[in-house]
Amino acid sequence: MPDARLLAGAAALFGVGAAGLGIPAPLPSASPGSPDPGHDEPDPEWPDLLRRWLDTAHDGRVQRATTAEFVGTGRIRLGRSPWLPVTYRTSHRLGHEFCAEVAATWFGRPVVRGMDAYVDGRGVQRARDSVTTGPGLDSDGVSFLWSEAVLIPATWSLPGVTWRQPDATTLVLDVAGADVAAPVTATITCDAETGLPRTFHVPRRAKNPEGTREAPWSLTYGEWRDLGGRWAPGLVEARWGDEDRPWIRVRMEPPVLGAAVERALDTAREALWEGH
Repeated sequence: MPDARLLAGAAALFGVGAAGLGIPAPLPSASPGSPDPGHDEPDPEWPDLLRRWLDTAHDGRVQRATTAEFVGTGRIRLGRSPWLPVTYRTSHRLGHEFCAEVAATWFGRPVVRGMDAYVDGRGVQRARDSVTTGPGLDSDGVSFLWSEAVLIPATWSLPGVTWRQPDATTLVLDVAGADVAAPVTATITCDAETGLPRTFHVPRRAKNPEGTREAPWSLTYGEWRDLGGRWAPGLVEARWGDEDRPWIRVRMEPPVLGAAVERALDTAREALWEGH
């Protein structure tokens, strides 16, 4: 999940009235997906646990896709603040770029918006009128990109992606090379019976744009549910390893494959240009 720094300006909401913060955020409308472009056969070299995940959530088939969109609603906290309701949308060019848009809401209406993106090999954040870039955001963007992209089987065999299964409940994802967003090494714990992922963990992620402060970072995928043959985690939480509680909780909808993501990615490129 994108960093809580995105919505630092949301603290101003407390001067407006706390009552409005108790109203849940509305679910963003999802982009229409493209017609089903067909399926590919699973890689016979994939570990058993990864194949089990594919069988449970995707009927054992790898649907072709180059783009995807995730939407959800949830809550975010800023430092010691109470939880604030947020809407959430991420647009992916799978394995390469993403743009995440987060909005804090008041009485269900977006009032503070933030953007976290990785485009053209660079990370960028925008909060209100402030644009931030830096080497810490560059590496952050790669870690976050794969924490969502890995939920789409079409990314599992992209150039530079390799898998290992060290034990009955653990997968190790390694991504390297110039053909995808890289490098990243992540440990994914899964349910031994269904293969569905439970956590996505990277040992270091930058906590500031300069990349001078780092900490372990992880996502927890919980409450998986089958929505008409499309699976989604009912609760996703992000946590820093040096903090005692998560800072964002999101209820995700099933991803939309083949979504039109160009507008969102172009917006991120504009922000990146402004930040130079």
